[in-house]
Amino acid sequence: MSEKDCEALLSKARSYESQATGTVAGQEYIEKAADKLREAGDCYFKLKNYEKALNCYTEAYKHHKKINYTVSAAMDSEKMARCYQNLGKKVEFEKLMQEAAATYADQGEKMSMAGNLVSAALLYSDSAIAYKALSNYESFKNCFELAAQNYSEYAEILLEERDYGYAAANLSWAAMCSFAISNFDDAVKKADRALELCSKNNIKDENYDVAALSKAICSRDPSKSRQLFDRIKDNLSESEIKIVNQCLENLR
Repeated sequence: MSEKDCEALLSKARSYESQATGTVAGQEYIEKAADKLREAGDCYFKLKNYEKALNCYTEAYKHHKKINYTVSAAMDSEKMARCYQNLGKKVEFEKLMQEAAATYADQGEKMSMAGNLVSAALLYSDSAIAYKALSNYESFKNCFELAAQNYSEYAEILLEERDYGYAAANLSWAAMCSFAISNFDDAVKKADRALELCSKNNIKDENYDVAALSKAICSRDPSKSRQLFDRIKDNLSESEIKIVNQCLENLR
């Protein structure tokens, strides 16, 4: 990743922005521009060019707000906060991180009530991580508990539908959410149950990989956990990666 890579992403974003003007598909191009701006921000952030990263995230935030993409705007807000944190601007960091945390939690509740339990779990876990950054450990714990609860509830639905592989994966994520807040007994029970489902139903796909990772984490095996995580990391969402990283932090 180089400065030229970041500039190429930024140039692509500008191209989408120009196509958004005066077209019927304007919103589609605004969305594409916002996503590309965030990618450019991520690129600059990796290079520790926090000023340029912040500029990209801020523009992405404005675009996502314009098209009412609430969760995407919250993600931008969190990334902006991380930039301010690295720039030593505490007030701006706390304001934006609080906005992200509250939005994630609010949207998580809405998703849960609508029955979108996995989306709810991911949003609650995002909120938990944001609250931890603010040293709000009570909300950190509460949100991870809600994430584990939503994963577990969906796992039970999947078991009734005999979708054992995906049920095992959801139990595994529930286990990791519990482990993240040191609810070790609950985490171990869920991780063991997930692996048992895989064993009984000859599951050896990506759902097994998640179950194996969950078991390694709950067995407090940092070396194996990191090895398994590295193997499947490219297939995980940003939210899922944050859950695993929180678990790995507990293994230090």
